Amino acid sequence: MTYVTRINHLKHTDKNPFNNLFIIIYPSGPMDSRNEPREIIRLDLNENHLLCEEYYETLVSDLDIDISDYPSEYSEELCQSIAGHIGVRPDQVMVANGSDEVLEIIFKTMVSKDGVLGYYEPTYGYYSLIANTNDIKVVEIPLKSDFTLPGIDGFVDDIDALVVCSPNNPTSLTVDKRYIRALLERDVVVIVDEVYAEFSSEDCLDLIDDHENLLICRTFSKAWGLAGIRIGYAVSDNDNIMQLIENMRAYCVNTLSQSIAMSAIDNSHHMERSLEKTLKEREYLSEGLEEIDFNVLPSETNFLFCRPPSGIDPFEISRALEERGILVKTFEEARINDFLRITVGTRDINDRLIEELEDILDS
Repeated sequence: MTYVTRINHLKHTDKNPFNNLFIIIYPSGPMDSRNEPREIIRLDLNENHLLCEEYYETLVSDLDIDISDYPSEYSEELCQSIAGHIGVRPDQVMVANGSDEVLEIIFKTMVSKDGVLGYYEPTYGYYSLIANTNDIKVVEIPLKSDFTLPGIDGFVDDIDALVVCSPNNPTSLTVDKRYIRALLERDVVVIVDEVYAEFSSEDCLDLIDDHENLLICRTFSKAWGLAGIRIGYAVSDNDNIMQLIENMRAYCVNTLSQSIAMSAIDNSHHMERSLEKTLKEREYLSEGLEEIDFNVLPSETNFLFCRPPSGIDPFEISRALEERGILVKTFEEARINDFLRITVGTRDINDRLIEELEDILDS
């Protein structure tokens, strides 16, 4: 057994260029020279590692809250802040504890008792978990061999709601908005999971006013770098939002999280600056991996979905990287078990990763 503790907000110094990327692994048993704590670089969770220290310091220093009272019943002030930032009306926004809870509320609200939820495969594994725990029937629609979406005829008329993850996790590809529009013309609720949308070249927010059957799910966990506060939100027609609110708990989002999220929006220039850095580092890391014969899919996220060189087992690479202090994501599913998912890091981290991979491949 090992015990894992996250180190938060490490300072940018010559000795520590890897800001906010570390955990410490504490081996079980008596501490001696063989099992002292070691630092691990997390490139398996798709957090934003390119936000500056000033951003987090500002969010903490801006806190001015009264924790003796209950929080806002339905996060009304935060809904206003989100709406102003993304250009919709406050009554088109619903806030909950992370995008996973948002998705669960949407599924339970939009899929009837005997209805069917559809989603593409491979995609985010939590869709199936939500469906299973809530006894929702599902149809899994396989992506094409290049991980793009298939034609919509043949399945869309047999389901109540369809989840489209765009950009998709783990394949890193954005869905063409023309495909989304075609789905919206059918008699089906379309749920677009946009938790990585800030990293992408397009999103579906401009479709909200014209399509009552569209719901969008977003989060503060990825681009905003605030996974610890558990804030997700839905954007949709007001009638849909009111239905979602009827199916959620009042006072479910705590005062501290609401306040930090609003402060983040007030200081969104830090997040936007980090996006510029992420796109540069994404290209840099992709080129570095391709130079050592990795097959890297085009990415519109803060991670890369890539296949190691021919004949190289990704699980062996993952184990070798872990021994060297770096964690990446592997997959058990047959269609993608020869791929790795790697979060984009700082330049120092990306260089370190490539160096370690080169050494592993040479050995």
